[in-house]
Amino acid sequence: MTDIINTTPHPINFKGADGTEFEVPPCGTLISARAVEEVVGTHPSGASLVHTRFESTPEALAALAALEADNPGVIIVGSIVAAQAFPGRVFGMTPAPGFERVPIAEKRMDPVKFTTFG
Repeated sequence: MTDIINTTPHPINFKGADGTEFEVPPCGTLISARAVEEVVGTHPSGASLVHTRFESTPEALAALAALEADNPGVIIVGSIVAAQAFPGRVFGMTPAPGFERVPIAEKRMDPVKFTTFG
């Protein structure tokens, strides 16, 4: 199996292609980001339309650098927001086959396939 560090605040359940299931607990370091909105237009109803991008914070950058230094070659997973703020460094999870549309309590993630942003 792949070595995975979980930077979310909750355990993540994985299921491999061979049916093996395992849980990766939170590592204790939360990698987060801040949302920055840019107004890009107005809907005909009058609602503002925004483009949201996610930026790193100095604290998160330092925490991530420490995790990477202490764990070379490990996959660091976090929220989709963190994956967007730290492309190529923090990865989002993808559901294991057959678990794409199930309640979160039943969700199992793929331990060898991750989402990245460019």
